[in-house]
Amino acid sequence: MMRTTGTSTEKKTLLFGGSFDPVHKGHLYIMEKACELTDYERIIIMPAYKSNFKRGTKPASAAERYEMLSIALADFVLPRDAEIVLSSYEIGKKGISYTYDTVRHVYDEYVLEGKLGFLMGDDLLHDLDRWYNYDALKDLVTFVCFTRDRDSLTYPDDADIIFYDVPPYKASSTDVRGGDYSELTTDVRRYIEEHGLYNS
Repeated sequence: MMRTTGTSTEKKTLLFGGSFDPVHKGHLYIMEKACELTDYERIIIMPAYKSNFKRGTKPASAAERYEMLSIALADFVLPRDAEIVLSSYEIGKKGISYTYDTVRHVYDEYVLEGKLGFLMGDDLLHDLDRWYNYDALKDLVTFVCFTRDRDSLTYPDDADIIFYDVPPYKASSTDVRGGDYSELTTDVRRYIEEHGLYNS
């Protein structure tokens, strides 16, 4: 079950953002691994206002993506007792959301123990120092990176990065939008079918 105790409890916190268009078992796998391999006590799930969907597929609305996340997390059980918070901050803010602004919001909204963790894929590392307000951002977060091939990665040497060796999970939102529902939870699949999502 999704556990949320509000924003006032001091906890070591990890931010996990993305389009989640739609949320699938691969996203849940990442949350499980984050819980297994790290000591973060709170995971904030932050769906983006706009989906970075690939051409040729039809995205779901922000409200629909948020609802699917709510459904997927309702009965989701983490490997240990940790809190999951589903945030609507970027959706409510609308427009372009820069990571720095979202991170500042998390610091303002929640009571954190230590530095905020920012969960990311290794495909984002090579141009990390080109992100908006990077010089300030790098001092605010620890970048938590799941990868299987650290030796081949390039990344700025002034960033606080922790690497975890995590086997990839073969699931793709693009495949789901193309009609492959095999990596969806039962309830998310039902929601997609009932609302006719991703039909071109």
